[in-house]
Amino acid sequence: MISDGLWRRAYGADPHVLGRTIRIDNDPLSIIGVLPRGFRHPGPTVSGDAEVFAAAGFSGDPLPPPLRGTRVLVSGIGRLKHGLTMAEAQARLTAMAAQIRHDFPTDYPSQAQWTIEIQPLQETLVGKVRPMLLVLMGAVSLIVFIVSLNIANLLLARASGRQQEMAMRSALGASRGRLVRQMLTESMLLSLIGGVAGIATAMGTLGFILRFVPSNVPRLNEVRIDWVVLSFALLISILTGLIFGLAPALHSAKNAISSAIREGGRGSGYSTKTGRLRDVLIVSELAFAVVLMVGAGLLLRTLRDLLQESPGFNRTQVATANIQLPNPNESEADPYLSIPRRATFDRELLRRMKAIPGVELAAITSALPTTNTNPNAVGGVASEGFAIEDRPAESSQDLSAERIRISSDYFKVLQTTLLRGRSFTEADEDGKPLVAIIDESTARKYWPASDPLGRRVRFGRDRTKPWTTVVGVVKDIKSDGLDIDGVPHIYVPTYQDNSKRLTVVLRTSLPAKLLEPQIRHEIQSIDSGLPVFNLSSMNDVLDRSLASRRFSADLVGGFAGLAVLLASIGIYGLLAYMVGQRSREIGIRMALGARREDILRMFLRKGVALAGVGIVAGLVSSAATASMMTSLLYGVRPHDRLVFLAVPLLLFAVAMLASYFPARRATKVDPMFALREV
Repeated sequence: MISDGLWRRAYGADPHVLGRTIRIDNDPLSIIGVLPRGFRHPGPTVSGDAEVFAAAGFSGDPLPPPLRGTRVLVSGIGRLKHGLTMAEAQARLTAMAAQIRHDFPTDYPSQAQWTIEIQPLQETLVGKVRPMLLVLMGAVSLIVFIVSLNIANLLLARASGRQQEMAMRSALGASRGRLVRQMLTESMLLSLIGGVAGIATAMGTLGFILRFVPSNVPRLNEVRIDWVVLSFALLISILTGLIFGLAPALHSAKNAISSAIREGGRGSGYSTKTGRLRDVLIVSELAFAVVLMVGAGLLLRTLRDLLQESPGFNRTQVATANIQLPNPNESEADPYLSIPRRATFDRELLRRMKAIPGVELAAITSALPTTNTNPNAVGGVASEGFAIEDRPAESSQDLSAERIRISSDYFKVLQTTLLRGRSFTEADEDGKPLVAIIDESTARKYWPASDPLGRRVRFGRDRTKPWTTVVGVVKDIKSDGLDIDGVPHIYVPTYQDNSKRLTVVLRTSLPAKLLEPQIRHEIQSIDSGLPVFNLSSMNDVLDRSLASRRFSADLVGGFAGLAVLLASIGIYGLLAYMVGQRSREIGIRMALGARREDILRMFLRKGVALAGVGIVAGLVSSAATASMMTSLLYGVRPHDRLVFLAVPLLLFAVAMLASYFPARRATKVDPMFALREV
């Protein structure tokens, strides 16, 4: 069955496509159906969406019938019966696994504690990115609160300036409820207009924004502005106008007529209650800004540490390209069926790669560093169990490592340090004694108090398989990502244990993009049907491995910068409003002998006090919530001292700057002009 997209692209939406043949892995497959346009594969795929779905079986040529203990499926998918909960389903499967272990103790020894686990599909899809999405949602929520607090402050200032108008309306018979409805209507209308403008902006920039979103975010291709998004955005806009416009509306309507008229007549328009409420809003705004800045600081520190983290090899001047050898069902149609055949291909491939001008060294690997984040993806590799010679069988039940197949010059290409023993040679081929090289993590974990050189291991649980001798120990390479440490890896010669997933690794003085046509030409000169993809430099590979962290750090950092800007605007607006409303008081103070420095200090003290209270409240909130970001951090503690020191200092400096300009403006008030305005 093929996807709707492939049907339209490759077959021009031909209604007679059923029965036509498509070749996959050199196998002729008959098209029996076209999937609906909205259907997509629910799980992780190699790149983008799956477009061809073939029937799967547990055995078939060229593979032999599987043993009972062989786990053919990496994962399966199913739908629970109506009324059956996840807990009940898990209990049934656990009981079934226990029965299988009892019935077949040889295939499922009790020490292995083999079982079956299920989890919701949503957890499978978003489990790894959920912390990042929650942090981004939290950052967006804080920005909404900060913007809303700023709007509430502006509405409160506007309401304070309209006290005389509201008092006059009340004197002419307007009820308090009518006044509240009028103010709420105005604030909700402003919020609704802002929401519509925001939606229009989002619709116009969605395609541009999605270019910067990492590809590992689930269902990224389905992100669009639909009626659900529209309804949510408009609802948030209306609720924002209602909630944050309520306090100014109530404040404007509850003042006594005579008091409001007197205050308006004096030209103050600034009451103690109003000032207190505005102070609370500014302090809350600053506290939210601190929380955002601390989160951004932790993420940026993590990203910086990862960028400085040694991957265990020299990433510069290395180009890579992926190849997938076919795996046809008919063994006679497979030119790479046996290890000797694949070894012949590998040797010819390396010979051609080394002959490309500008290429110094060439090697092959089955798992490119930092790409093994998904065992199902190209370049990924699952952990394999193994046994160690001269150890009881029971102690080998939980031994596992990632087995990576490499050619002899692999460590030379990456310039990785061989700590002990020897590297692979061209003589390590099929028919010769099996050899392996382990990394430091494997040596520390499985041979903590002895020398692993010369020790023998056997992959799998088939006791008829030959033993493999450890001939070297190499420095750790971050095969599973720069932020993952301590995963055991065992390297084996590609001529002895070949894989149909290949990555060519070249050390070259030329850019990877410049070599792309030559690499593709040389590979397809050997076999024109081989797909060649993901041609890039090793620097680009490492950058892609950090795309998710870079995206979240950049986005939260941008939100934090916006929060600081809004908080500084809030402080500036409050003090500027105070200067305007207290111009008569300032004039009197200056007429009675107050110096301009005294006036400057008076308003600066106000700004400093608000900033201090807001920053302290924000630091307390950040300290209480920072542990929620632990899964997103690497090499940085949730309560990092540098971040918790730098954030308040930076925000305090911004608050001081925002306070200085209106305070300086207050010192320029002309006493005579202010007194004449009374």
